[in-house]
Amino acid sequence: MNIVKLHATTSTNDELKFRFRESALPHLTTIYSMEQTQGKGQQGASWASEKGKNLTFSVLIRDIQFEMTPFQINKVVSVSIVEWLKEELQIQAKIKWPNDILSVQHKLAGILIENSFSGSVFSHSVVGIGLNVNQETFEGLPKAISLKNITGKDFNLEELLCSFLKVLKNNLRDPLRVAQYYNKHLFKFNQLTWFTSLNNDFEAVVKGTDKEGKLLLQVQNELLTFSLKELKWKY
Repeated sequence: MNIVKLHATTSTNDELKFRFRESALPHLTTIYSMEQTQGKGQQGASWASEKGKNLTFSVLIRDIQFEMTPFQINKVVSVSIVEWLKEELQIQAKIKWPNDILSVQHKLAGILIENSFSGSVFSHSVVGIGLNVNQETFEGLPKAISLKNITGKDFNLEELLCSFLKVLKNNLRDPLRVAQYYNKHLFKFNQLTWFTSLNNDFEAVVKGTDKEGKLLLQVQNELLTFSLKELKWKY
C-alpha cells in the first residue's frame, strides 16, 4: 500500500483529491497527517484534533470489481472500523448512523466520504477517517472519547493505521458481503430511542437503512425514512 505521511495539512481529503487530480494513484493510496488545520466533518462541520495525538487520514478507493452505491461504500468502511476495533483492540463499538463510530455511547471516530462519478458510473471515493487515539481531553465535546480514555494505554499511530488498512483491504475484496453486517453493528438497532425532527422530540425504533442510506424508523405502527438533515439523535 502507498502511505504518505505529512506533518501538517489543511485536510487529508483535500490533499488526496489534489494529488489524484495531478497524477494517477493506486487503489488504497493513503495520506495521513499529524495535524489538520481545516479538518472536515459531515455537512461542513469541522474536525478538531490535538496535534500528533490522533489518526487523521484519507484513503483512495477505486477499481472495485463490484458495482457499489456510495452508501454501500459507507457501510463497508463503517463495518471495517467496528470489526477492526473489536478484533485487533478488543474494543466494542457501534455505528451511529450515518458517519460516527461510538464506544460506550461516546464518539470515538468520524467518517467523511466524498464520491466521484463519470456520468452515472462510480469512479472513486476519498474516505476520510478521524480516530481519537491518545488525546485525553476534548474541550467543549462532552460526547468524545479516545482509545486512551477507554484503555489507559498509549498507541503507536502508524501501527494502528497499517493494522486498519489491512482489514479494509481484505473487506474490499468482498464488499457486498461485508456490507450485510451493517445492521448488526448499528447503534440502537431494533431499540426504542429518542430523536428530534423539525423541533419535535419523538420515540422510534431503529429498523436499519434504505438503499439510499436514509435511516428507517418505526414510529408507532408506521415505517418512515429520514435523511441526515431531517433528524438528530438524542442519547
